Amino acid sequence: MQQPKRPAGRPRRFSEFDRFEAELPNVMAKRPKYLHGIGLFKGATGCTVWLKIRLPHGGSYNGRMVPAGGSVEIKKGKRSSWTWQELIQERDRLQRLADHGEPLEAVQMPSFATYAAEWLDRKKTMLKSFGVTQGNVNRSLIPAFGKMALDAIAVGDVNRWIGNQRATLKPATVQRELNTFNAIMNDAVKNGLIDRNPATLADKPKGAEARQRFITAEEYNVILATCDRIEWEQEERREQTPHRIRGWLRHFIAWAYNSGMRRAEILALRWENIREVDQDHTVVEVLNTKSNKSRFVSCTPEMKAILAALRELPRDPEDDRLFPLSMATLKRNLRALWKATGLKDVRLHDLRRSHATILMSNGIDPRTIAGRLGHSGTAMLAKHYAVDRGDKEAAARFAEATEVRLS
Repeated sequence: MQQPKRPAGRPRRFSEFDRFEAELPNVMAKRPKYLHGIGLFKGATGCTVWLKIRLPHGGSYNGRMVPAGGSVEIKKGKRSSWTWQELIQERDRLQRLADHGEPLEAVQMPSFATYAAEWLDRKKTMLKSFGVTQGNVNRSLIPAFGKMALDAIAVGDVNRWIGNQRATLKPATVQRELNTFNAIMNDAVKNGLIDRNPATLADKPKGAEARQRFITAEEYNVILATCDRIEWEQEERREQTPHRIRGWLRHFIAWAYNSGMRRAEILALRWENIREVDQDHTVVEVLNTKSNKSRFVSCTPEMKAILAALRELPRDPEDDRLFPLSMATLKRNLRALWKATGLKDVRLHDLRRSHATILMSNGIDPRTIAGRLGHSGTAMLAKHYAVDRGDKEAAARFAEATEVRLS
């Protein structure tokens, strides 16, 4: 049998451990025997070393949860590989970690692919556009960063990825993918796996500034007229497409314009969310919000008329949604609508921006507008949604000043 490692000099310093080892039987039962937290187990194939560490704060080891004050036994290998001094130093090192509540096992850094998959699983019921986010991860992020450990991803890696994506994708698309990457890496920072998200110092995708598009009154009338034409054509083809859901397109567009609600918020509305406060005041309770905070939106006269019209549409009696549509059906019909209008660069969210702009232009308090749109503050209005009324007044004052000077 291979002899244990013996330190040179001061042989009596560890004589207590030597006697402890010598007194053990050559073949022991199932468990090791301990002296001052250092254990030995003599089996048929040799002697192994164990350490017993107390966890004053509790924790976990080897996949097992340990309550506060409990202990763990850690196998350290063959006795012949350790001197008593080395074992004492290792015991003290592990005990210091336990006393400070730090993990005893070396944390193995997960790969980006592993962590992203776990993050997606946690966020599945929280994200409003989970399918889009999952697509960003699987299609763009994992091919680039999947095999890399989280702490190995550097700023340069992120910059190279942004450059590669910009070669084939629009800036806004790259920015959305980068937002998903940021969410995953910031979550890793929050959980203590990495110290900093490398994307915070990375280059921003050029051209990804917030898009500002507002619908004029003339454009809105064009959109409504196009809705009427499409729905008339659908009605003419009723016999060829008997299962098509008809009669909702114009109502959906008008509801978005009058309410300022988001696409997903409108699709999630149910009849139980409609509340009549009194004869002249009807409100909609919006539950499926981006911030997960419900809000009430007062109905305009046109929204009330839409509610009456929607009640008359044929529908599945088991479906109590105002607009009994899937997201895929909505997207497909809206793409056809925008193309048919002949208007340049229009999408549904522009109706929400236009709603906020009209309210601000007519002197409605910004906080009231923010509340109607579902924002916690007013900063988003000027940045993404509404032309600042103060800027409009500034232009008028400038015109007055120059008229005086030029006259």
